[in-house]
Amino acid sequence: MIKKIKKSYPIWWGEACTKLSEKDEIMKKLIANYSDSKISTIKNPFYSLSRCIVGQQISVQAADAVWNRLVDYFDIYDASCFIKEKESFLKSFGLSERKALYLKNLSSYLVDNNSYDFWYHLKDEDINIRLSKIKGIGPWSIKMFLIFSLNRKDIFSSEDLGLIKAIGKNYYNGKIPDKKQAEELALKWSPWRTVACWFLWRSIDPNVVVY
Repeated sequence: MIKKIKKSYPIWWGEACTKLSEKDEIMKKLIANYSDSKISTIKNPFYSLSRCIVGQQISVQAADAVWNRLVDYFDIYDASCFIKEKESFLKSFGLSERKALYLKNLSSYLVDNNSYDFWYHLKDEDINIRLSKIKGIGPWSIKMFLIFSLNRKDIFSSEDLGLIKAIGKNYYNGKIPDKKQAEELALKWSPWRTVACWFLWRSIDPNVVVY
């Protein structure tokens, strides 16, 4: 039986929603439409980063299918769970060969570094430096980790295609902006860009995401 870890919620969420609603009418509408839930975190870095790897460059639905197979078999909260597995076996769950290798690399790195408190108290720059050394962990995965696991307040990911799509839907009459346009728009939401991202994602996928 896979153990369950209690989720927690950021204490600043309410303030962020209020401030965003005051400065942006579109965001105000999104927050009102999706006020039924808020971002949460499972305080386990290995869980979060593993899910990021699984979700790279595939649809949310496809990632969920692979992830559900993995969590049914492995204890994903245990950072050692992939170390001894063969890549061919991991591929049987729907992973590409590259992602199977990435999960093994992550498992090896975090087996002795999976303390949530350790990562939580690092600065964003230090987290970037450390995680960038792990093969398979790039800018998108790092930002998802900062948003969903560590609940940093002001993270924006122009690398996320779903987020760019949501911005186009809500701010540009369906036209997809380029990364520069999206990043310039996002400055309007600082210092609460994480919250803006959350509600933009909700506008194109009503399912609550947890990394």
